[in-house]
Amino acid sequence: MAVKVAADESILPALDSLQSEIRILEIEAGIKGSPIQCKFHVTSLDNPEISYEALSYTWGTNAANSQQTVYVRGKEFDVTESLYGALQRLRLDQQSRYLWIDAFCISQADNKEKTQQVSMMCRIYSQCTQCLIWLGPLGEIAYRDGQAAIDFLSWLAGSQKRPGWFDDNSAVDGAAMALKAFINASWWGRIWTVQEAILPHQATVFWGPYEISWDLMRKAANSFFGSSAPKVPGVFWKNRSVVDIQSVMRGLAITLREPLFEILWRWRYRHATDPRDKVYGLLGFRDDVSFPESLRCNYSFDVREVYERTTIGLIDTSGDLIPLIGRGGEGSDIPGLASWAVDWNGVQDHSRRSTSNFWDHRRIWHDLGYTADRGLFGVSDGLRVEDERVLRLQGLRVDRICVVENKSDGVTGLDDGSLGSLFLSAGSRWGRLITTFQQLAPDQLPSNWMGALLGLITGKLIPGKPDHGDDIKVWARQIVRPQALFITDSGLFGLGPRHIQPGQELWIIGGSRFPVVLSLHPDSEGKTSGSDFSFVGECFVHRIMSGEAVENRPGHAKDIRLH
Repeated sequence: MAVKVAADESILPALDSLQSEIRILEIEAGIKGSPIQCKFHVTSLDNPEISYEALSYTWGTNAANSQQTVYVRGKEFDVTESLYGALQRLRLDQQSRYLWIDAFCISQADNKEKTQQVSMMCRIYSQCTQCLIWLGPLGEIAYRDGQAAIDFLSWLAGSQKRPGWFDDNSAVDGAAMALKAFINASWWGRIWTVQEAILPHQATVFWGPYEISWDLMRKAANSFFGSSAPKVPGVFWKNRSVVDIQSVMRGLAITLREPLFEILWRWRYRHATDPRDKVYGLLGFRDDVSFPESLRCNYSFDVREVYERTTIGLIDTSGDLIPLIGRGGEGSDIPGLASWAVDWNGVQDHSRRSTSNFWDHRRIWHDLGYTADRGLFGVSDGLRVEDERVLRLQGLRVDRICVVENKSDGVTGLDDGSLGSLFLSAGSRWGRLITTFQQLAPDQLPSNWMGALLGLITGKLIPGKPDHGDDIKVWARQIVRPQALFITDSGLFGLGPRHIQPGQELWIIGGSRFPVVLSLHPDSEGKTSGSDFSFVGECFVHRIMSGEAVENRPGHAKDIRLH
């Protein structure tokens, strides 16, 4: 009778971390349906003779009723149904297969080992002979349609002739539906699969009984908008299957060339069972960079600590506050997370999530040329971290927010994207806001408020003013994305995060090219000091985007603390 053991008991051979050792699982040969027999081997990544394949898959549920049993040296070992399906599909009939599988080869209950092994993920996937990507079974997709989807990709990649079923509408519909199911497999939405697809020199995708090389997938994606595009049946465009594949493959290709901050930002909405893996699952891409201690993998820290340490590390490496900018003031579901820290897990409540995507963030920060903090000490000069949770930096108070537009007045989209509808909607929003401001501070409203409004809107055009058509629509969507119009006590006009409130303060802080909105942070007794704040978000304010606020008030900056 076989003895059942837990995954992390003595079944796992010991590792010498100083020798860069890893466990490799040998899957013994067997016919379909027979019990899966395995055994562990220990080897070093420093061994030039090492040869193994790495498995990439989605873990699936750990519920007891979804567990399957494999045998490791005769002992029962429970695995998820997803992993069991992968092992059944990949096991060879005539010879053993040597695999590195994270759930098997890392003791998931040992944080010290997990930290050490995850820190070597870049080497593990870079040194494997190939990565075996398991998307799962076909599910409700018919075998004929699944084969047609693979044939379609192979044709696009130029490895086979035009499929004969292109002239059969029913077959085309089935193939398009299958291709959509292929790209919608949960594997494509996991955080770990980003590096697992990119780092290996070679990879093969397995889907049910079918397989296709990653190289063919890449070639197929590159051809979607090339000479093959006019020959692609319309249904593939209609259900967006070809667009989805092209988009994800292009994103994966670009990732190899990006700095860590951009990688984390791009993939933050992918799923991870452990939220810490939103960071640790991507660190392997920059194995060539020496990161500060705060950016190193360490599973002894909880989610809050990991995200705060990561944000600090990114500020250190970038030399500015770019990690704080571009989130549109979105909140966080992580208890106790510092207001300045990026929630790399992404806000799960879509009503509180910023609509600004990665490319908007990059364009706004890098391309518009704003220098609101010109004249202040930068991050490298003045930033300090107190008690591991408080950022201390230099800032200049500009003003206090007096009125903010009603949330119901905001515009979330345009029907035609025309300049006319844009200005009409903006004018209507400003009209209501100005009426309120006149009632509160009639002497502070600038006589040229309409000019300020136009300056606020058109200021966001620089550089790259839209000339026509799609450019105008893209620009218009940027202007009317969920933001709040506001006026300060002295009559400054601005655009800021949707949830800003009257009474919050407008500041320029060293290291941020944009003005920011801060909220007074009370101490344990509910008192405020005037130097302690919570970070609300960046904003755009007419007439202070090029350092005017700092130039006009030399010597007025002071140290502040962000909690």
